[in-house]
Amino acid sequence: MKTSIYVSAEHIQAIGYTGDSVNQFVSFPLHEGTMYNGTITDNVILSECLTTMKRENPDLFSGVVSLVADGSSILTRRLAAPKLNNKQYLQLVRDDLADSIEDPDDLVCGYRKLDFTENAILACGISKIQVDSYIAAFREAGIKLDSIHIGAEIVLSYVKAMPEMRNATVVLNIIDGVTMLSMIFEDGNNVFMSRTRLYGEGKEQLFQNIVENLNGLAVFSRSQNFQEITGSYYLGISEDDVRLLEAFHINTDIKLGTLTLFEGNVSIPPDAHFSCLNMMYGGGCVDLVAARRELDNYIKSRRPKKLWIPAMAAYIIILAAAAAFLLIRIGKVDRSIADMSMYAASPAVMEKYEELEALTYEAASYFEVARQADAKSDWENSLPRAAGKLLDLIVLHHGVDVAVTSFDFDESLGSVRVSARCADANVSADYVDALLKKGVARSVNYQGYGRSTGGEFTFTVDILLRKGA
Repeated sequence: MKTSIYVSAEHIQAIGYTGDSVNQFVSFPLHEGTMYNGTITDNVILSECLTTMKRENPDLFSGVVSLVADGSSILTRRLAAPKLNNKQYLQLVRDDLADSIEDPDDLVCGYRKLDFTENAILACGISKIQVDSYIAAFREAGIKLDSIHIGAEIVLSYVKAMPEMRNATVVLNIIDGVTMLSMIFEDGNNVFMSRTRLYGEGKEQLFQNIVENLNGLAVFSRSQNFQEITGSYYLGISEDDVRLLEAFHINTDIKLGTLTLFEGNVSIPPDAHFSCLNMMYGGGCVDLVAARRELDNYIKSRRPKKLWIPAMAAYIIILAAAAAFLLIRIGKVDRSIADMSMYAASPAVMEKYEELEALTYEAASYFEVARQADAKSDWENSLPRAAGKLLDLIVLHHGVDVAVTSFDFDESLGSVRVSARCADANVSADYVDALLKKGVARSVNYQGYGRSTGGEFTFTVDILLRKGA
């Protein structure tokens, strides 16, 4: 049996399931202040509650356990990006979210590719301290966390599986106690996301807050030239609650409604939305446990290698072998030294020695001149040339609708830095492919992206030239 868990500010909700069938649902109350905005503020209390849950429901934690986390402490941002490999996507996420965390080396990050037509990703980031606190709290209770998923990303998977939401502009609101996550979807694509703190002493005041938030989203949507919002759907409240919302709602152009996530033999309350969504759509989402391990590997790869240790060991072994060989040979050498010294000191040998030394010095000077000439020739031949044909291929004759705005050639490195503008990220990728196909470049690395004041896509690339280009 697998288990999906969500820890809110008010309770721990766990769903035990096998395949598409729910076997058990358990909700355990939490002390106030144990959790805040997805961050554990009291690890001891949380571990004690989890320990009690495991003791009372041992089967619920005997298999694969997956946690879904949500809150403002988890960074999510939509980023425009061309087609990149996995390491380049992760570096793009690290660079974009670096200013949102005190130490960028503490950023556990991941990404989700959005629809191909969007040329965008959902960047996700969280402090490694927060991930470690989740893992430690569950470990103290004797529970191994196999994965941690992000609530906002799972909502994207849910909407993608709902055909009726892919042909309209709607707001999906997830109510979690006194906080609400609101996401605007236009033709199935998430175009805006916000979190709201709900204020009020009773349900009526809270619901008035919810309606006011919807009115604000409608005004914002028009200001951004989005399509008109036609529906606002809510997770975390019942159908009776929706009727109460309608009593405060005056904009009849926006339909209000609630969504049923699961129907089966086990009753799951509406406020168990995140644990239910994780059960149904968590597979394939960003896993913060795996991303935490990846962060350790990334930090380790940046540390300088201690090559001096094996080098020193090899040096010691070589010295020991040489010493042993010399001890064996030294006896023979000593016996012949006396004879050799007498012969070397003879007048005939000394005369020949002086003659040979003069010839050797003269030959060495000639060899050194020849060696320097060959070295200079080899060095000059190894450098790429910034020829006119090369400039034409990069700037003008690449065959792609790209306008080059600056060109900087570094002969010592054999590279060219080009800044350009084009209609969108796909065109920049076509420009890179054209340079590679024409044989101009060995590799091309993106250095940055942006938008000009005219709305055009701007980018900068470093082109490593082929030898002899």
